[in-house]
Amino acid sequence: MVTRRLFIQSGGLAAFAAGAMAPMFFGNAALAAMGSNARKKVLVVVYQRFGMDGLLAVSPYTSESLARLRPHMTLPAPGSGKENALLDLDGQYGLHPALSALAPLYRDGSLAIIHAAGSPHNSRSHADAAQWWESGTPGNKATADGWLNRALAAAPDGEGRLLRAASLTPEQPRILYGAQPVTSITDLDQLALGLRPPAGNSASMSAVERLYAESDNAALRTAGKLSFEAARVLAVAKNTASSAANYPENSTFASGMRNIAQLIKADIGLQVAFAESRSGANAMGSWDTHSKALDAAGKFSFPPVARDFANTVAAFWDDLGRHRDDVVLVTHTDFGRNVVGNDGAGADHGRATAIFALGQNIKGGKIYGELPERFERDALEDQIDLPVTTDYRAVLTELAGTQLDIKPDRDSTLFPGWNGTRMSLTRA
Repeated sequence: MVTRRLFIQSGGLAAFAAGAMAPMFFGNAALAAMGSNARKKVLVVVYQRFGMDGLLAVSPYTSESLARLRPHMTLPAPGSGKENALLDLDGQYGLHPALSALAPLYRDGSLAIIHAAGSPHNSRSHADAAQWWESGTPGNKATADGWLNRALAAAPDGEGRLLRAASLTPEQPRILYGAQPVTSITDLDQLALGLRPPAGNSASMSAVERLYAESDNAALRTAGKLSFEAARVLAVAKNTASSAANYPENSTFASGMRNIAQLIKADIGLQVAFAESRSGANAMGSWDTHSKALDAAGKFSFPPVARDFANTVAAFWDDLGRHRDDVVLVTHTDFGRNVVGNDGAGADHGRATAIFALGQNIKGGKIYGELPERFERDALEDQIDLPVTTDYRAVLTELAGTQLDIKPDRDSTLFPGWNGTRMSLTRA
């Protein structure tokens, strides 16, 4: 007998697939294409939600004028011997010690940092600023889709993939809104949907599958077939793609990035993946550092979330192993923080920030972008903010173009209304 419980728990996945998942699966043709030829380049986008302080993350520590503008947010210089000293990158910039796990990636040339980057639109609203980054059309709220979904449409080799795009988030983010199929999940188990039946129920599971196969409804037959095929493959991927990488515990971001690594290593044709960093392990820390930004254990401070971010990215990179050649990771955030610190030992919503770009093909070990020659109020935007000297779209067109094989003449498809030039960040 096929129990109602088993049908709902296991077989009912086809009904779910018919509405939310079926378009992203390509059935037997995709399965046949899997194997060595299925490995493709992957673009991983990480959103540091709520406004990462680029100057706190990567500080021009030789500037005395900057230290005067944010006296409660300045760490000791590298080599000072003092506690919590910055980590030297190039004799001019220092990495926040909570981001120390990124230092080896910078030094081996895999990590590039693009400073003073941001949107040309000067909104200091979280919602508006995030919309400009994700939609790719700063100032235009009428845009319905996201730039990363448009990138999928512009990529020339999207057919025949079992899974093209995945967002490791509870809801689909704006950046992936659009016509191209995307799945949003919080855990790989969710995607496999527990197809491994409870002990003793293998026969019942087969019976459920036959029910879908024999349905008079063609759409339901197709959805059921594709869903069972996909779930089997992904269940195997989860079981075989284990890793000894040292991800942070009790971290939502780490869990998502571990799942992305598993999908990449499964060689199922993933092109694009998305995850969010909002807080650190045990929900401590935040990028929205309005007060007590340097508090090492603060609920809303920089160190806990920065440590979780850096340790997770380093673990993810280690986890990928031989697949590192295929992957580029790039960060987004709403905006930077004011250069001028506030009375709460933090900084309010600002303008330019720093972007991290990680990949074997990245010309890393370098700080890109232009900061003011002097940090005086008359050199700042509105006398308080770091000016945007690198449009974020110059970074993203370069990385999306390289990873997804999108030619420069299609850049205006990704970012309508933009006619800038790609930033030279890759080796090919």
